[in-house]
Amino acid sequence: MGFGINKLIRLLSLKTIILELKKSKIEHKYRKNNLKLSIGCHIINSEFGKNNFLGENVSLINSSLGDYTYLNKNSFLRNTKTGKFCSIGPNVQIILGKHPLHLVSSHPTFYANNKPFETYSELNYFEEYDQVVIGNDVWIGEGALIPSGVTIGNGAVITARAVVTKDVEPYSVVGGVPAKHIKYRFDTEKIEHINNSAWWNWDDDLLKAQHKLFHDPEMFIKKVQINIAKK
Repeated sequence: MGFGINKLIRLLSLKTIILELKKSKIEHKYRKNNLKLSIGCHIINSEFGKNNFLGENVSLINSSLGDYTYLNKNSFLRNTKTGKFCSIGPNVQIILGKHPLHLVSSHPTFYANNKPFETYSELNYFEEYDQVVIGNDVWIGEGALIPSGVTIGNGAVITARAVVTKDVEPYSVVGGVPAKHIKYRFDTEKIEHINNSAWWNWDDDLLKAQHKLFHDPEMFIKKVQINIAKK
């Protein structure tokens, strides 16, 4: 019994060491981006902005993250372009792959030749893996499911456990199964001003100096209008 426990402890310690070494290797590769991550992350053919963070066991495949965007543990993004300053909760999943509903059969044997099993098709006749586009300043709650081909607008919010089935408008809050529009974060005029400011492209010094403006949408808009008038 004691030998078994000791062996298990050694195996777990070895696994932890391997995961820590992998983590250090990834952080070193992206050191110019100041990427921070936890153990167990899986990254393939992906790009980072500045100051990104990945929680434990995050998978990022054929995807990109804008500056300051972070993903919490166990989230999975594939074929996804994500903007800046996005907050992505734990267990968020991009659901890849779709089947054609307009053909006689939805089975890939009739339209695809890229499967691990034999098919009748000599070519791929249907695009199964469309890119997901997530705008800037998007908040996605825990456990949200997002299918391929969806676009999520700037400033949008997807509540926890929502199942998204279609595009999400900028600054819209959606939730439920399937996800439906709940409300807009601001009125139409405020949305237009904030969206047009493209503040996520401001340089770091300006964002730091003006960070308290982000506490008050009306003051933020007023300040932006004054700066535009000066130009």
